[in-house]
Amino acid sequence: MTAMTAMTAMTARTRPTTTAADDPPVLAVDADLGAASWRALGTYVDLRTTPDAIASAVALAVDILNEVDLACSRFRADSDLSHANRAAGSIVSVSPLLVAAVQVALEAADETDGLVDPTLGTVLTAAGYDRTFALVPADDPAPTSVPRPRRDWRNVQVGDDGVCVPPGSELDLGATGKALAADLVALAIAHELGAPALVSVGGDVRVAGPDDGNVTSVPAYPVVLAGTVADLETDGTPPRVRLRDGGLATSSTAARRWSRGGRQWNHLVDPRTGAPADGPLRTVTAWGRTAVAANTASTAAMVLGDAAWPWLLARDVAARLVDVDDRVLTTPAWDASGFEVSE
Repeated sequence: MTAMTAMTAMTARTRPTTTAADDPPVLAVDADLGAASWRALGTYVDLRTTPDAIASAVALAVDILNEVDLACSRFRADSDLSHANRAAGSIVSVSPLLVAAVQVALEAADETDGLVDPTLGTVLTAAGYDRTFALVPADDPAPTSVPRPRRDWRNVQVGDDGVCVPPGSELDLGATGKALAADLVALAIAHELGAPALVSVGGDVRVAGPDDGNVTSVPAYPVVLAGTVADLETDGTPPRVRLRDGGLATSSTAARRWSRGGRQWNHLVDPRTGAPADGPLRTVTAWGRTAVAANTASTAAMVLGDAAWPWLLARDVAARLVDVDDRVLTTPAWDASGFEVSE
């Protein structure tokens, strides 16, 4: 299931344009630079394109992100995903977009042998991540009992227009959902507006151009390497790369952290144990042909911890790792990638 296939499923709309559950996004638009930023899907969105396309690109992006929110949010009672989770054990008719998003998540699970597992919703909910992160208490004294992960992703059933969540499980698309959204928006701008675009949804970045494969038609967009605050350049600015094609994603234990019942949690959960990822790595940034591919690799590496390096090498992943002592390690594929790295 490629992002293009997901976009095709989404554009075959069976309902009118939707509105997000949150307040309308507050846009910061610089038409002269072709840049805009706002909040959606519980995180920040940055968009860059040509000045003449920015207005149409923003409208298109807001529409797509609203559709993703209504289909895939675990925190909206009216979302397709929530309907499917509440009816676990039964096939539920859902939108083509959710069907595509679940297929993308299951492919990520298959590619990583379950290291990126979309059936961790029950664990995250029990740990206190049961609402959009801005509303999660930073320190909740409530006692909690977190179930051991069922690792049930192989038992998720997906049909042409329906999804069946295994009994006792709950889908959470946090690992791939925002990355898929970035892919969808960038591809839509490129194909529908004929303009190059960089789209970042919560740090999951996708660059796409109107001429598939012709990266010379796409500007070399500067991208800050998110999650590397302690790894600053001498002038105090974070390291950056310039990206013309594909996706870049950063996974980190430094973000989305909270305490529940005296236990520290973060949004990265090891599906093998149900415990929050707490290894030697603080941040992994990976490149992939899509934002989903990049996020799949960075998430799996964070979960693996000490075992991330051989896993990345075996798959020839272009990745940059920062450990808890701020030491930086880059894979040979990253070094050979041609990124214009400033650090």
